[in-house]
Amino acid sequence: MSTVLRFLFVIPFGFVAACLTAAFALLWPFLELPPGGVVDPVFLFHATIAFAAQSAQIGSVVLLPFAFFVVATELFALSSVVLHLAAGLLGGVAVLFATYGRDVPHMSVQTAILVASICFALVYWIIAGHRAGRWRRSGAQPVSAPTPEG
Repeated sequence: MSTVLRFLFVIPFGFVAACLTAAFALLWPFLELPPGGVVDPVFLFHATIAFAAQSAQIGSVVLLPFAFFVVATELFALSSVVLHLAAGLLGGVAVLFATYGRDVPHMSVQTAILVASICFALVYWIIAGHRAGRWRRSGAQPVSAPTPEG
């Protein structure tokens, strides 16, 4: 039952939380708050719409590669934080090359994309990745050695 709950709720929740965190990490450096600490409600509405749109865009771009990665980590019980962070960094570099090619964007954009990809990987690992493949080991019970009677 816990395996079913993991695949129906924990992994999708980890994906959504990772998308939201990556969107926040991607947008926060470019968000200019008004001076004086007074935030206009229209500004908050626009920032919320931008945040939701960015989260949806991140989710739609990484859904298929993420699904392959999750299947591999679950089948082979790969739950290393270093593996998840390396995959996130590799995904960020792939997004940079696929999106911009030889037209390198400003360094702040590159940094924001790479930080967002690492944040994505770390949040997913915290929520669901650190228990990858444990469902395979939980079904097998160790066989105890027979005790000699005498």
